[in-house]
Amino acid sequence: MRGIPRTKTGLLAATLLLLPGLVVGGTGCADTGKANSGSGTSLLDEIKSRGVLRVGSRVDNPPHSSYDEQGRWVGFDNDIATAIAKRWGVKLEMVKVDELTRISFLHNGKVDLSVASISKTRKRGAQVDFSQTYFYSVQTFVVRKDRAKSYQDLVGKRVGASRGSSSIGNWKAWLKRNGVSAEPEIEEFGDKRAALVAVKQGAIAGWTEDYEVLASYARNEPGLAVLQVPGGTGVKLDGIAMRKNDSTLRDAVNLALQDIAASGEYDKIYDRWFGPSSTAPVPRQGKIEVWPNG
Repeated sequence: MRGIPRTKTGLLAATLLLLPGLVVGGTGCADTGKANSGSGTSLLDEIKSRGVLRVGSRVDNPPHSSYDEQGRWVGFDNDIATAIAKRWGVKLEMVKVDELTRISFLHNGKVDLSVASISKTRKRGAQVDFSQTYFYSVQTFVVRKDRAKSYQDLVGKRVGASRGSSSIGNWKAWLKRNGVSAEPEIEEFGDKRAALVAVKQGAIAGWTEDYEVLASYARNEPGLAVLQVPGGTGVKLDGIAMRKNDSTLRDAVNLALQDIAASGEYDKIYDRWFGPSSTAPVPRQGKIEVWPNG
């Protein structure tokens, strides 16, 4: 383009001047619902101004997040949220969400981030922005040992899934890949314990969920087994969710995750909840990408 300097510095400066609405530097935003990159502000400014990071997390999803016997938040996701708040120099406020409100609370401003074992999917990506993947796993089934030993034993039978879970799509995709054209019969549960009871009573042939969640729920159930199939019914890639179009906040979350990984703190958190001596061992299947300085 004629008239634009050819040096790298000059080219960058001229290009920035041509971008409409670009604001260098952010200001605080009093209205949580209006904080976004398009207005020249970020929700990150408000979080640091108020000194509190509001994180939505679940209480029914061990070992990711749940209440202990004293009613305190515990779990992998909670430890990750705590580590992020610490790096930002703010207090952490945990907000109870479920499979529906973990996204809707982002949109209405009740939470700033959802650290709630949210598997990244294209459909969800149209609703929210996601951080880098910070947890890798697969999805599978828990079944009665006397009723099923493989996924093939579940074909054509009524199965259960957690309401709104990506495990529904993964089961349908597995069936299609294996030549099953009939639409599966799937009952959706809003209560994970109810799903487990349905398996035990034979009301459903199996319950599909994240491997580690099933392992946690079934660990004291001698009549149940979690089917361990390489690759499961499909992959599970967890990301921290936030409202769309706030690149400043997204970058800050990603850099916090990278710092947690680079410092070795992530390894300690992971081993606490998913290591060999945990209640739901999950071998590491991926790692957080850490960008070099420079």
